[in-house]
Amino acid sequence: MKIDKLKKSWYSRVLLVIVLAAVIWVVWKNVSEISSYSFEFKYSYFIASSVVIILNYLFCFLIWHWLTASFGLHVPIFKAARGWFLSYLGKYVPGKIALLLVRMDAYSGYSGKKVAIATIVEYIVALIAACLVVLVSMLFSPEIVPDYVRWVAVLGTVLLLAVLYPPVLKKAVNLVLKLIGKAPLEEIPTFTKILLLVGTYIIATLIAGFALFLILNSLAAVSFKYYIVITGVYGIAGLVGLAAFFAPSGIGVREGVLFLILPAFIPEPAVIVGAIAIRLITTVTELLLAGFFVIMEHIHSRRKLEQNIAINSQ
Repeated sequence: MKIDKLKKSWYSRVLLVIVLAAVIWVVWKNVSEISSYSFEFKYSYFIASSVVIILNYLFCFLIWHWLTASFGLHVPIFKAARGWFLSYLGKYVPGKIALLLVRMDAYSGYSGKKVAIATIVEYIVALIAACLVVLVSMLFSPEIVPDYVRWVAVLGTVLLLAVLYPPVLKKAVNLVLKLIGKAPLEEIPTFTKILLLVGTYIIATLIAGFALFLILNSLAAVSFKYYIVITGVYGIAGLVGLAAFFAPSGIGVREGVLFLILPAFIPEPAVIVGAIAIRLITTVTELLLAGFFVIMEHIHSRRKLEQNIAINSQ
């Protein structure tokens, strides 16, 4: 068993090195073109993109806070925010187990299994929402996607919506969990709640895509007609990065997908710089928000403790 784990770890490292080397090669190959390219750098678009990214993270946290409350997991909002944003940094740790452990610590006193179920549901609905946005984006890109692929996208959208029906979704998810050796889900939200969750994550996906659209526009003029397509490509990149177990936070993989597809309708230098820029901005944003809510939760806990001491001393 230990030998198998070592082999898997070794394969993961090799794959990560290969992917990062490929991304570095693409950047290096285009260094001269990037340096000679006449960027139309617009600070307003860049700043707006950073603000949109922050708002999107806060929006996703509020979805999580509502989801956990629906599972009967109630903690003060600053404590929940600290746990969620710190756990988000756990995606940079291979295996993603750190993410779940931090969330369980934030909801200490509640069933760890219930926290795990809420996390699984969060990932499922976010994944389905991203898939739906990707499929719909194909319908809005006739000049890039062939007609037969667009028909497949229509069929895929219908099938994906059908899978959302709780009995079907539960069986499908439990089958996947069984294949990867995880415990099956015992409970699942109602159909109305699932649709609402998917809808909110579709909004989050659209906001994330808009952030990338703004970053690209800070470097070169990109028509708004490509917004949905850019969002779909960003969704594909995120899904592939999520599936790439060997790459913490999909690093290198997500950028590789963007490098591969977006130059079809956006200047390649702008794509390369934009892909690297959004990685840096999202990482810095995650660190800043995690640090902010750690401080806020500490201040809130200290004030609560002082209030309790004051009450008990009276």
